[in-house]
Amino acid sequence: MAIPSKSLTRRTKSTTTSPDGECTLSWQRLALFLVNLELTIIGTALVSITNDLNDFVRASWVVTAYLITYTSGLVIWAKVSDLVGRKPAYIVSLLMFSAFAGGCGASQTMVQLIVCRAFQGLGAAGVYAVAVVMLYELKPPNKLPQMTAMSAGLAALGNALGPIFGGVISQGTTWRWVFLLNVPSGAIAAIVVFLVVPNEYPYQGLERPRARLGFKALDFTGAFLMLTALALIISGFEQAAVLLSWTSATAIVPICVSVVVWAAFFASQWYASRPRSLVEPVFPWRFCQNREIVGLLVNSFMTGSVSITCIIQLPIRYQTTVGSSPLQAGVRLLPFVLCGPLGVTLTAILSKNRRVPPLYVGIVGILLQMIGLIFISQGPPSNPDWSPLYGVEVLAGLGMGISIGVVTLLTPYIAEKRDLAVASAAGTQFRFLGSAFVVSIVTAVGNGWIRDELSGLLTPSQISQIFRSTASIDQLPESVQTVVRSVFVNGFNLQMHIVLGFAVASFLSIALMWRRIQIRVD
Repeated sequence: MAIPSKSLTRRTKSTTTSPDGECTLSWQRLALFLVNLELTIIGTALVSITNDLNDFVRASWVVTAYLITYTSGLVIWAKVSDLVGRKPAYIVSLLMFSAFAGGCGASQTMVQLIVCRAFQGLGAAGVYAVAVVMLYELKPPNKLPQMTAMSAGLAALGNALGPIFGGVISQGTTWRWVFLLNVPSGAIAAIVVFLVVPNEYPYQGLERPRARLGFKALDFTGAFLMLTALALIISGFEQAAVLLSWTSATAIVPICVSVVVWAAFFASQWYASRPRSLVEPVFPWRFCQNREIVGLLVNSFMTGSVSITCIIQLPIRYQTTVGSSPLQAGVRLLPFVLCGPLGVTLTAILSKNRRVPPLYVGIVGILLQMIGLIFISQGPPSNPDWSPLYGVEVLAGLGMGISIGVVTLLTPYIAEKRDLAVASAAGTQFRFLGSAFVVSIVTAVGNGWIRDELSGLLTPSQISQIFRSTASIDQLPESVQTVVRSVFVNGFNLQMHIVLGFAVASFLSIALMWRRIQIRVD
């Protein structure tokens, strides 16, 4: 796509990005880093937050509220930016992300925090989706593999450093700064984009697709059905986690209704994808007809099931079973999270200049995830502070990073040019959909199992107090503390067995993307 602008040079093989373009790239990279940092910074701060607001049983809602709107909004924002231009879509999403980050920092109850997190996630979806597309458009085509690897690396780095920042902030000051730090950085990024990016970018002098239709071309029905389906299925699992019961109507009914809404969503996408349709579907039906794109999305879903679930659950394990501080939990998570960016970088290096097909590297990544999770799920209850756990975190983290890198590298080669924005957003969307889905499942299963195991050891009031604030474990007699922490270890092992099942299912994506002659990247 040509970009005829005085500030941002044309995208050709011979061009380089202008100083203004480099400035824009720098702030886009910062924005990519921040929204992914926000996904995982909660991991080590979550126990401090829930203990302060006295509502541990709803802890996972702080994560999943963000993930629901984040995953729902990615493709929608990408489509909005196609219709109205990148600049206004990017600025609005940045301001939304920053404003509701401030709201999270000011929250006085768990309900207020969850609501603000939902709106913050919607803004973050726009920041990520539009920034990735702009990164593609600001560099010439021969730099595409470099840019895709860089965007994936920034996302993985944000995920990696989030738990450390969360631990440092929670231990050194109030957890509220976990959110408040995003306010000035997001505002400054919006100002830079407003001053540097051309008003009609990337359509200066060109006809914008569906420009005459404007917002009438947006698939509001599909967007609503997607958000509703996500909210229903995750709400059902969250209710099971909160009520510690799978038999409640408030848990079963939303899950069953979500199945119907998902069917309606895919039917609407088929209808909106008709040749003469005036609506641009949020999820083009041709994706479902392309075996390789389906494989990419399946891989993204399974990778998200492993990555964010481990980043959220591992710090909780360390704080509940070992009694670690938030900072100590973040440090213990380092082997996993730092290997994520390393895996992305390794994938780019191995695949560069057509050396190794990315799909072959992806097979190795899946195997590493599986081996790591097998051992992570075997922690002995008698030894909560099991030192080999740090070593196996390396294997799982490296495999996770490789899988993210493979999907990011292959997307531009598999998707049609007209679908690049939506396909890029869809890959990320499915990764975090997997995260939201599996975090809610493992939380519901783990909490229910722990409740049942503790019922013969503690009184109902003691169990309720633990699920309000895990700090109450320290108030129990020392001999009882040991048993309770062992139960939490077994609960975590059960959760990791569930995650392992999703990692094994990643091989389905390899089968779907398999070619007789594999794709190689330049």
